Amino acid sequence: ARRLLKLGEEKFGAPPVPYTFVVLGSQGRREMGMASDQDNAFIIDDAYDEAAHGDYFARLADFVCNSLAECGYPLCPGNMMASNPDWRMSLSQWKTKFHLWITKPDPDALLHAQTFFDIRGVHGDDELVDDLRATYVPIAEGSKRLHAHLAKLAANREPPLGFFRGLVLEKGGTHENTLDIKKGGIATVVQMARLFAVASGLPQVGTRDRLAAAAGAGAVSRQGAADLRDAFDFLATVQLAHHEAAVNAGEVPDNHVNPKELSRLEREHLR
Repeated sequence: ARRLLKLGEEKFGAPPVPYTFVVLGSQGRREMGMASDQDNAFIIDDAYDEAAHGDYFARLADFVCNSLAECGYPLCPGNMMASNPDWRMSLSQWKTKFHLWITKPDPDALLHAQTFFDIRGVHGDDELVDDLRATYVPIAEGSKRLHAHLAKLAANREPPLGFFRGLVLEKGGTHENTLDIKKGGIATVVQMARLFAVASGLPQVGTRDRLAAAAGAGAVSRQGAADLRDAFDFLATVQLAHHEAAVNAGEVPDNHVNPKELSRLEREHLR
């Protein structure tokens, strides 16, 4: 991404105002798998003028996002990318947007908040993303309503386990006899870690870092944080091995794991 942005600046000229290219979601957390798509945006200095500068950043965004897709990072199905003008805003506009998501957490706001809380600058003026984070972290810490919604989202994710703790597999369809390891497990730990961080006013972004910081802040017990980290690491290992096997077989990687492809020990740990 950094190299493409530098190539874009060579192609279209130096940026007219300072900006930073940020990555979001799993890439923001440094937790991408081979089935991950793009999630990114531009934070632009408040000197940004849409009429004067909009065309430059639109061309740069299109160049970078389309080039990333050519490199194997699929375009986001939800269009949450810098190539979408909705995700190219000035710093002040971003601050207003975050305030709205935090104080009025409707379903769309919650979806965006979850993704954008996992934000990391990769190229440009890092002070822009640091300034944004310093603004929204304390507001989110004080929003009990947001915490309740985030907790509900985490609790609503049901692990694919039956009454007797047997693995529950999908019946019929493209993914018959598989379970979704991301939806059923990884995403829950990610959401819990994010909630702990948000409710404690912590700036960390990665799941492991959030769990460690949250334990230090008393948001979760040290044993609880260690258990969640171990579960996360194991699930991520199974996920990446599944991705690797798919790529080596010339298939498109996904998160639907067939337990029969795992060893007995792995199935026991998975359950």
